Amino acid sequence: MIRRRALSLAGIACSMTGWAAATPERTIRICGVELPPLIMATPYGSTGVVTDIVLQACQRAELRASVEVVPWARGFAALKSGDCDALIPTIRSSEREALFDFPSEPIYRSEMALFGSIGKMPAGFSGKLSELLSYRFVRLKGALFAPEFDRAVQEGRLHCEEALSFAAALRMVDVGRVDFAAVPKLAGLQIIAAEGLTAHLQVLEPALFVQPFYIALARRPDLAGVRQRLDEQLRRMASDGSSQAIEDDYRRRKWMPVNPRKP
Repeated sequence: MIRRRALSLAGIACSMTGWAAATPERTIRICGVELPPLIMATPYGSTGVVTDIVLQACQRAELRASVEVVPWARGFAALKSGDCDALIPTIRSSEREALFDFPSEPIYRSEMALFGSIGKMPAGFSGKLSELLSYRFVRLKGALFAPEFDRAVQEGRLHCEEALSFAAALRMVDVGRVDFAAVPKLAGLQIIAAEGLTAHLQVLEPALFVQPFYIALARRPDLAGVRQRLDEQLRRMASDGSSQAIEDDYRRRKWMPVNPRKP
């Protein structure tokens, strides 16, 4: 009787193993915030440096994934509600870590810069935000930018408006509504080129901060293994040069500012 039960349980286990192996893994739905040249929607699908890094990490982790480009507010709400599984790019904060899961390895490190009107830039800027407290700013609605900048806005030490897109923020600078737009550097450079604003706007050097961008995952048990697998592959891609190769290839094939090589 005991032997018959053991055989029966073994048979059930084998059938379940076979069912699990035969069941295709579901596609992880990732919302990506439009941030050319890092994340973009094209007629041929989603692309960009960050998009390609994430999709390659998923492929190497044997995960099926798709990226849908959406506005920031919609993507953030979709992740909170569970309508999507992940959001890129995301800046980690204590509030967000209470809501979402983050791999420890970032997907990209972005220079966070200010864009102003040519001819109206402060002379001798050293990179310290304290030198700019009298100016007016705009940032993306609901998004973080850089720790010191975000604290200054929260504490009311900076006058900062909000825009629905980085392109809209840069246009606000162009028409004189504000003095500076807080925009990731590569994104800002590509936007002003695409919008014909290179004769009007320029980046203020040096950048305020180098911000790690992450992929945020919905806090669900079924995604815990996904986080671990992505973390491993993102670390490997950073160490073996795969992530940098994606950016270098993108620079060769598409418009992006030339990346100065360190000696």
